[in-house]
Amino acid sequence: MENDILVQLRSTSLFRGLSDEMLATLAERAVMRKLAPNDILMKKGEAGDSLFLIHTGWVKIVTEDSKGDELILNKCGPGEIIGEMALLDSEPRSASVIALEDAEALEVKQSAFQDALDKDPDISLSIIRSYSNRLRFSTTYIEKAIDWAQKIAEGDYSFIDQTQPLSKNAQTADDKAAQLLSAFFTMVRKVKEREDGLKQQLEQLSFEIDQARRKQEFEEITGTEFYAKLKEQAKNLRQKRAQQ
Repeated sequence: MENDILVQLRSTSLFRGLSDEMLATLAERAVMRKLAPNDILMKKGEAGDSLFLIHTGWVKIVTEDSKGDELILNKCGPGEIIGEMALLDSEPRSASVIALEDAEALEVKQSAFQDALDKDPDISLSIIRSYSNRLRFSTTYIEKAIDWAQKIAEGDYSFIDQTQPLSKNAQTADDKAAQLLSAFFTMVRKVKEREDGLKQQLEQLSFEIDQARRKQEFEEITGTEFYAKLKEQAKNLRQKRAQQ
């Protein structure tokens, strides 16, 4: 297992430049966390004293909207590192991380990470590159959300049929952003369904009102003295014809 950990550490951009000795030390001090589907690896708001390297499986990074519903911000798989931000700014976790399936995550504590950083300051450059990639993705994510919001404002729901469920095979940042906004377009679907339902109710109500109005108009006409005389004249005419 330790050899697997060493290989995994060496393969990541964050620790790739470390010496074999430093990598071996990190591997010895690292702990493998096993996760079942829906297990929480990190919780938003808790103190962050370690980073995680996803060894196997996939996890989702989530937060909550104003109603407490889950909002997926990203997903990460083998070789990706999460949680390193808290080691640098000492702030609480900014999001929760939940396993999407059976997974393993290598935990590196802050003390071990700091030792590695002291011995090889170039690690900070790898962290900056990681932040840059995440920022680029966040920009794409926001652009996609704004684009969809504008379409909704115009009554255009066509984009819903173009979205795909959350999966592991998104090829571009644009595809990944679209998949990660699944919670958003699920909400949009509900809005559209509710809108369609309200339209049907309005159409039914309009039909019922129209029927009631026609009935009222008919009763008003048939209740007049003029209509009664016409009805009587028609009756007499039929009787005369019958006698002929």
